[in-house]
Amino acid sequence: MHVCRTQLGRGLFIFLLLAATSLQAQLTVYDDALQNGYLDYSYGGGDDFVNPAPVHSGTYSIAFTGNNFNALSFARPAPDVSSGDYGTIRFWVHGGAAGGQQLRIYLQLDDVVVVSGELDSYIDGGAIVAGTWTEVTVDLAEGPLAYAGSFDRIDLQSDAGGAQPVLYIDDIVLQPDTPDPVATMEIEQSVTVASMLSDRFTWRDSNGEPRVAVLAHNNVGAGPGGTRGGAMREFRYQLPNGATRIASVTTYGNAGYGGFGYVVSHASDLTGCSNDSPLGEGIAGTFERIFEGRHHAIFRFRQNYPRNCSSPPDIARKMPITIDWMFSTGHDHPLWTITWHVDETFATADNTIAPVNTLFDDARAPYGEFNIDGDGFTAIDGVAWGDRYKFTSTTAPVTLNSAWTWNVANSVPYVKLWLNAPLAAGNKKDATMGLVQTQTMTQQDAGGGRNPNYHDLTPLWGTTSADGPGSDNYLMPWQGEWPYQANAFNLGPATSSNNARLTWGTQWGFLGQSSYVVNDGVVANAPGYPKKSYSTYVVMGTHSSSPVEAQVEQVETIQTLTLSATTGSVVTSGPAGAERADTVTYDPPGYNHVYGALAFEADGNALAANIAVGAGTLANPLLILGNYTGGDPVVTLGGITLVADADYFASLRAPASELWLTLNRDLTGAVNALTIAGEAPPDAPPIPAGLIAAATTTTQVDLNWTASAGADSYEIDRRGPGEAFALLGTSVANSYSDPTAIAGTSYLYQVRAVNGAGTSGNSTPDLATTVIFTDTLVTGLKVKAVHLSQLRTAANAVRLLADLGAAAFTDVPGPTIRIKILHVTELRTAINAARTALGLTTPAFTDATLTGVKVKRVHFQEMRDRVH
Repeated sequence: MHVCRTQLGRGLFIFLLLAATSLQAQLTVYDDALQNGYLDYSYGGGDDFVNPAPVHSGTYSIAFTGNNFNALSFARPAPDVSSGDYGTIRFWVHGGAAGGQQLRIYLQLDDVVVVSGELDSYIDGGAIVAGTWTEVTVDLAEGPLAYAGSFDRIDLQSDAGGAQPVLYIDDIVLQPDTPDPVATMEIEQSVTVASMLSDRFTWRDSNGEPRVAVLAHNNVGAGPGGTRGGAMREFRYQLPNGATRIASVTTYGNAGYGGFGYVVSHASDLTGCSNDSPLGEGIAGTFERIFEGRHHAIFRFRQNYPRNCSSPPDIARKMPITIDWMFSTGHDHPLWTITWHVDETFATADNTIAPVNTLFDDARAPYGEFNIDGDGFTAIDGVAWGDRYKFTSTTAPVTLNSAWTWNVANSVPYVKLWLNAPLAAGNKKDATMGLVQTQTMTQQDAGGGRNPNYHDLTPLWGTTSADGPGSDNYLMPWQGEWPYQANAFNLGPATSSNNARLTWGTQWGFLGQSSYVVNDGVVANAPGYPKKSYSTYVVMGTHSSSPVEAQVEQVETIQTLTLSATTGSVVTSGPAGAERADTVTYDPPGYNHVYGALAFEADGNALAANIAVGAGTLANPLLILGNYTGGDPVVTLGGITLVADADYFASLRAPASELWLTLNRDLTGAVNALTIAGEAPPDAPPIPAGLIAAATTTTQVDLNWTASAGADSYEIDRRGPGEAFALLGTSVANSYSDPTAIAGTSYLYQVRAVNGAGTSGNSTPDLATTVIFTDTLVTGLKVKAVHLSQLRTAANAVRLLADLGAAAFTDVPGPTIRIKILHVTELRTAINAARTALGLTTPAFTDATLTGVKVKRVHFQEMRDRVH
């Protein structure tokens, strides 16, 4: 059967896939420092590119004090930037204590100004705002800076002859125009590839280029070389010169036609063994199409793998295994995950379960060989791996007498082989293949060769081959003890090999023992029973682009994440592995390491979350949103609505009530506000509009909203300090009273409409604070100390709701205290910071620049309105 997700024939699909324009990533100009070749051409002084506070995200921002037409200037001498490639300039501006600064933006090419315009016209509200960060979006397709052409310099010039107060700039990026939608993943079932019945997956990677993986079925007769399938037998990707590299199965060695991704395990006790490590590619099994989404897929292999050696009595046993392959649009590398069902190991004759401590085995899976350069005729130049330290061979081609280093600390396990040198005729160089674990070594043990009683490799950690040979006879570590085996057994003292065999590796006892010796200097012991699971990325690409190292960095970055949610929740535990009912605690919270995804749960088919990145850049994260039964989602990031199939790639997994979503974005810094709202069922009522929540007493909040057509009732949620949204009550009218509020406290409320067809999405939240203000601020009434005191109480209540600390204010209000502009500025800053953290709007205030302005009633009324 042939299933084509795009409803196109394969030939036409591939033609369109290759012909379509690749997705262009944003170009960062400044993020803690100048990037991507940009240089500081600022003139006139007054700038600081490592300002520690305030910052919009990360560690630094740019501080700028305007004076006599000085300027911040960002130049990239080469290559020029085309407005056709990058049609939008985005950055964030903070007006400092004053606000209202005047800037003019210039674009230049070869020292000639090509276009200029006032910055205020690109700021919502028309002016730089004091005390808060405001996003600036400069569209080069329209407005004062409409321009079609190239530029090599961006200037932000002080647009006044005299001094201006300090302001701050952060997170400057150039963004491409909205790209054409990416073709959905194509999944072809039961196609014959390389003489074997297979399923073929074609998706777009992080550069918008096509990648293809072929998985051979394992429930049919033996194919070429005796293989029974159950692995990947072809992988295609685009090279920088536009050519397509086809990594295919080899025809040599004892692996041969097996491809890559099957299982192997070794027993420590070989007494009475006929074969302690059969190749899984020769063993039949079953397969299942677990998930076939618009942009995501999971394909599952099952197999009963022989374990022919065990503690007495020596019985031929079989161990069930489950292997999932996962593919995702926007990601370069398939993810391979396995569960060894050790506790289900049974004897072939009587199905007797093997008890704990029966087996004392390792895991060498995934295992296999590929022609990583396209033909497999060239000797492998190098091998590298990471356990507690990073090992790298340093002379090529690799032999058992290659020099090496093993002296750089490491946390994320990986292994790789490569071919060096630039692409040449036939594109047979500059190739690599590797494996990268989704967890750190402390979280999940990996890498063998640490047997404390036999060829213990840990003494080589922190050394190089210059410190002494790795084994008795060769420079390299003991041939049989490499942590990940790789192509060790194909090498000689002076003999290289073209065999790109690659394997994972674990310690003896990893499978079968109640506790085995980890011997890694950090973890003493770990269990090898009842089940063992882990996940690795299968990485292929050009050696010069360092894809293995980039994937390692992604896993390291994930360890720095802090996930939070105000609507919905962060999932903190889940299944311990593929096809497992038992659960584990996610580390860090919200990280589903089984599929390398960030895990959230929706509330009413909605999520409002923040992804805080502590260090590094999180590229194109995959999210799994549970408890989701809506239709196609509406997604925003940082308040900007994203475009489906371009800015994000979503798949509905209805049987599991999940939404899988890959963000086509790089995330940095502490604030990456994400919202997802699912479409309601077709006949469900519309989302209620116009919600207004207002405190009528210090213990009651009244809510009113516009009635939704067709609604039978409404559900009302409340969020208090330190809480997520929770159902407060229901109403058949478009109003509700909450008499359970606490005095001096801020709350967020949201409403949903319900009828027999379904439930709408959540309304826009509204804020209420149970502080009852003295006096109506009418004409002729002077602003008093009590008004200031009450506003400060309310502002800090909102900050508590937003998980911010109480603001420190100047002066203690009292009869002798005169209300100052400073008091207004401090309150505005405190309130806007809290509203921003809560995802609420921060409209411009009257008199954005307060210098020389007297305190007015309208200033206090606007702040009252913002805290309710």
